[in-house]
Amino acid sequence: MTTNHASRFSGINVPTMVAVCTVVLMVGCASTAPTKVTLKDGKTYEVETVRGLPVRFANDQIRVQDLGITVRFMPDKADASPWVRVLVADLIARGRFAVTITTPLDSSASATLEATGPGRVMLRFFPQADYPRIWEGMDQPGVHWFPFHFVFEEKQSKNRFEFTQWAQMDYETWKQMLDLNEKMKRDLLKK
Repeated sequence: MTTNHASRFSGINVPTMVAVCTVVLMVGCASTAPTKVTLKDGKTYEVETVRGLPVRFANDQIRVQDLGITVRFMPDKADASPWVRVLVADLIARGRFAVTITTPLDSSASATLEATGPGRVMLRFFPQADYPRIWEGMDQPGVHWFPFHFVFEEKQSKNRFEFTQWAQMDYETWKQMLDLNEKMKRDLLKK
């Protein structure tokens, strides 16, 4: 009886497999730590982070995959800022939901969207052109924090759940996104 080792298979690189497994295990075992965040209104919050980034909210109803920024170009508002917030999540709960989004960054800001579960949802909200106070400071050096509160209410049963998800952006990453956006716009205009 012969034994084949992984290193004998031609398509497998054992050192690479070990490195990948180590990284996966380290990420899975990374511990959370509270980070004190003070918003521009002077209020201080403790945000659970892993390696300095906000922990993604998860429970038996929803699992947040990302809370970031995307670009949305609208032909009728060509001069407006194209940046918009986006939540990507796996909605585990079943039903049709009204989703209300607010933030302590601007007490007048509120958006109500719809989501259907179960399945992947992508909610775009608070475009920079319409909610500039939420985006203040992005063009300044340093690390910037953004809390968003989500309330999901199932339309028929009125059952609801809610959570706050934090996002973080540093100036260098924002600058890179601006530069990439300008390059994409130039490339599109050439066509």
